[in-house]
Amino acid sequence: MSARRPRLTCAVLIRQADRHLMGWLTWHLALGVDHIAVIDSGTCDRARQIVQGLGRNWPVSWHPVELQDGLEPEARRLELTRHAVDHVRQVTQALDGADDEDMSPEPEPADDWLLILDADEYLVPEYNLSDMFQGTPEDTAAVAIHWRIYGAAGHLSPPPGHILAHHTWHAPPSFTDHKFVRLLARLEHLPEASGLTDPLGLNLPADRIRRLDGSPYQPSADISPTELWIGGSIQHYVCAQAHGEDELPAPLRAHYDRNEQMKVMSLDRLWDMRRLANQIQEQALQAGLARLRGLVAQQVEEIRLHWEKQEADLPIGNHVQHGTFQYDRVRPPSQGRLLLDEQFSASYRVGQTVLLRSSEGRLLEGDQPDHREPFIGFWQAGTPHVLTLYTQEGKPFILGDAPCVFGMTSLHISFNADRRVIHLPHETGHSSTPLEMIPASVPPAHLFAPLPQADEPEGLSVRGLLVWLAGHPNLRPYDLHRALLLLSPDSAQHMRNLAPILESFLPPPPRAAFLPR
Repeated sequence: MSARRPRLTCAVLIRQADRHLMGWLTWHLALGVDHIAVIDSGTCDRARQIVQGLGRNWPVSWHPVELQDGLEPEARRLELTRHAVDHVRQVTQALDGADDEDMSPEPEPADDWLLILDADEYLVPEYNLSDMFQGTPEDTAAVAIHWRIYGAAGHLSPPPGHILAHHTWHAPPSFTDHKFVRLLARLEHLPEASGLTDPLGLNLPADRIRRLDGSPYQPSADISPTELWIGGSIQHYVCAQAHGEDELPAPLRAHYDRNEQMKVMSLDRLWDMRRLANQIQEQALQAGLARLRGLVAQQVEEIRLHWEKQEADLPIGNHVQHGTFQYDRVRPPSQGRLLLDEQFSASYRVGQTVLLRSSEGRLLEGDQPDHREPFIGFWQAGTPHVLTLYTQEGKPFILGDAPCVFGMTSLHISFNADRRVIHLPHETGHSSTPLEMIPASVPPAHLFAPLPQADEPEGLSVRGLLVWLAGHPNLRPYDLHRALLLLSPDSAQHMRNLAPILESFLPPPPRAAFLPR
């Protein structure tokens, strides 16, 4: 093994920055990946907003690529791989420059490694990320890591929450496609990007490639199924993330939708990922709030122009006189008109604190074993499908894959008014447990901002949300989280395009009528 410190950069090749991108980034950052390069060949603005919203505090970068139309898949991958190699070399040079500015007298030299993955591929070490570099002498050019193909796990539509937590069934080791590998390559052994001709083998000699257990990698040799995933695997979720038959035709879906064996992810590893996810989501919510604040002035100006047009259409003069009676038309200022808007001047509504109790009499607590403090809920009858949970001490907590930011989480719940029973959303991991709301004799721990009223038949519009933001210039990020849950289905979809970094905070899309609830 090299005496230098291994430094791993992952490059992810994306085409659609869908709702899994944030989860992909979170998982690999939690593993300890030193830098993630998002090589974007089509989403552009959506991926850019997500990555640049996180890039100030997290080691991620965005690199857009314009490809010629009509490229064959192999040629497309080759071009993206070339861009990935070139971009990562620039990133590592910048990292070395940052090390040079360190006050330490002799910065530890790095042994740079690169792993190029698709957005439906997740690196999963058997133990720790550092173990994957064991048994790799200096002349090792790359380490081969085998696929592990995961099926749809019976989900008719993608469930909310992290993909690794909810897709736990995979093909048996004997499945032919498990012989496919991705190469964890030493950056110094890779050719210049322009000279790269093999996007899978990376132009590396086979006799310089090893497996994770240290043995030589021989592509054509038969391998025992029990040896496939020694040290780790690339978990491939092609069925879970394909967007339609244009990406995964029915015959291919039938081939890859294999669900014969179960492998449940380690709870410790999930908790580590979810702790980091909550830190990342705090920044995402702040970035989303900044993004929306940048649109507020534009929305207010559109409202002002609309009012001016309405006034111009009214057949009323600026000065009117009838005999001894006269008047001058007075136009109120735009700010004065906004004060009459029920979103801009949202009024407080009565709320109450509650505890959540199961039929067995247990109060709802956080998931992690060191958390034994019951949740306190803040609930308002005027918005019965929004519930905010926090703890008396205000400490961070984990509740499944729900974003728990700034010591609280707001959830879109199912509410039974007659029984005062609720169901939490799927991503919390408690959706199957009916919970009774028990009034609590404690005041709310936070002064929450008043929520805007619905202005569409099915909820709040994006226009109403922006006007509400205009009226609340000192709004806290967790208040925005509560308000986002009021968006109508159409407006939530609009928000996904407007501020994709807020995806985790939006109400779930409506389920198809034929799906079970």
